[in-house]
Amino acid sequence: MPNRYTRGLTVLLATALTAVALVPASPAAAATATVDNATAGRFTASTSWGTSTWSSQRQGPDYRFATPDTTASDAAWFKIAVPAAGSYLVEVWYPADPGYNSATPFVVVTSGGNQTIPVDQRGNGGRWVSLGTFPLAAGDYNAVGVSRWTSGTGYVVADAVRITSATGGTTFAMPLPRTALPRSEYDDPHHDYPAIDLPVPTGTPAYAVRAGTVVRVNDSSCGQGINLTGTDGAVYTYCHFSAWSVASGATVTAGQRIGTTGNTGNSTGPHLHFGIRTGSTLRCPQAYLLALYDGVTPPAASSLPTSGCSY
Repeated sequence: MPNRYTRGLTVLLATALTAVALVPASPAAAATATVDNATAGRFTASTSWGTSTWSSQRQGPDYRFATPDTTASDAAWFKIAVPAAGSYLVEVWYPADPGYNSATPFVVVTSGGNQTIPVDQRGNGGRWVSLGTFPLAAGDYNAVGVSRWTSGTGYVVADAVRITSATGGTTFAMPLPRTALPRSEYDDPHHDYPAIDLPVPTGTPAYAVRAGTVVRVNDSSCGQGINLTGTDGAVYTYCHFSAWSVASGATVTAGQRIGTTGNTGNSTGPHLHFGIRTGSTLRCPQAYLLALYDGVTPPAASSLPTSGCSY
């Protein structure tokens, strides 16, 4: 599934400063709970975690840091009172520095099991950054952790966590951060069959466009990818990930992070290959994606054209 790499290189360069491993999240309208590392009784960490006030990008009076350790997780934990079972947007705050870790593992304790999301803490510091939307159980428990188990170099940092209820909210979501590409990229033709190639740098988060169940893909064509069977019965395919963010068989909500873009499989440059299938019929996803970009309800997958979007 080679992409329009040569033509898309300009877009890659233009977005390199804003589309990194994670992009800043939009401010939450009504945060259910915010926990800082200095919040009494809400944060635990071993003595291997130091305390620092060095960076002005910190949330609260200080933040915690530790060196990587590939022999044990030794996670620092944020304890959060989750008021009711449901879907929650999980955001993190940390100071960034070129010397911090490029793949800090954040662990979200979902109702379906732990999910680990790598975060590049060399950028996007001093603001709320989205890890995605996750199903959380009700209760007062260690809900988000920061692990030391990473092969990345530089300190891993734990500062603050915020969760916001998303239950009954988002029905659809864009597959990429809205800032990753201009609108014009979402109506480009695919090179040889109904689909689209979206040129974004390796490390860009990929999100579920709607609720459904995911199955991981890993082959020589798609590389690392996801088949998302939506609640509408259509299959939404994502290819060329550098990493998954969900387990095969997991149920996801719209806007939940499902992977990280890359260049695996049959690919000539970093991009996200995205396709829609109803039954055995491939559909042109361009009108669907443009609707998402414009913030309107997308057309039903079964109504999308089967031709006219490739060359």
